[in-house]
Parts: sequence; structure tokens; C-alpha cells
Amino acid sequence: MLNQETDLVPMLLPMKMMKRWFVMLVLALLGWWGLTTGMSAQGTSLQLESRVDRVESELSRVQSRLNQLEARNNIPSPASRPSDGPNRLNEPSLEAQFDNLATLAIELRQDVRDLQTQVAELEAARGGGDR
Repeated sequence: MLNQETDLVPMLLPMKMMKRWFVMLVLALLGWWGLTTGMSAQGTSLQLESRVDRVESELSRVQSRLNQLEARNNIPSPASRPSDGPNRLNEPSLEAQFDNLATLAIELRQDVRDLQTQVAELEAARGGGDR
């Protein structure tokens, strides 16, 4: 009986070692998988956040441009209008100013539509957003 037990011990040692290696391999694979999926999800999140930041920045730039145009195209009161001097000759007529403003409004509307499309695409890629 003692002889049988001593014969089994050398066979059990390699099996225990194989189990340990297998467990270590499984743990290493799980750790590697967890790191790679976590990094790719984080990278995707950072890309989306970056794109949203760019869209917000573009929208802010468009709003600033609109505010500048509104401020520039305010018609001064008759008392504050300068006389017909050299500066007055370079100013476009009211009709030309209106045409320029209409063109800019159309461009702004198209920019806003483009931004809305980009936001919709980002929300779709993000999985519907927080709504």
C-alpha cells in the first residue's frame, strides 16, 4: 500500500503543475482581454468626446460670427450717422448689406444643419445618447 502511494506522488506533481499553469494562463488571458477591451472602449469614448467638443466649438464660432454680423449691421440712428465722407464711400448700400446678411444667414442655417447631422451621427454611434 505504501508503495502505491509513492508511485502516485510523482504522477500528481505534474498534474498539479499543469493545473497551476492552466489557471495562470487563463488569468493572464482574462487580464489581457480586460485591458484591451477597456482601452478600446476608453479610446472610443475619448474620440466621441473629442468630436462633440469640436462640434460645440464650431457652434460657438458660428454663434460668435452671427453676433458680430448683427453688431456690424445695426443701422445707426440719424443723429449718429457720419456725413458722406471717405469712410461712407466704402460702405455697401443697405440693399447690398441686406443681401450679404441673407447670404450669411443661409450659410449659418446650413452650418447648423451640418452640426445637427454630426450630433445625430455621434449620438447614434454612442448608442442613443443619454435620452
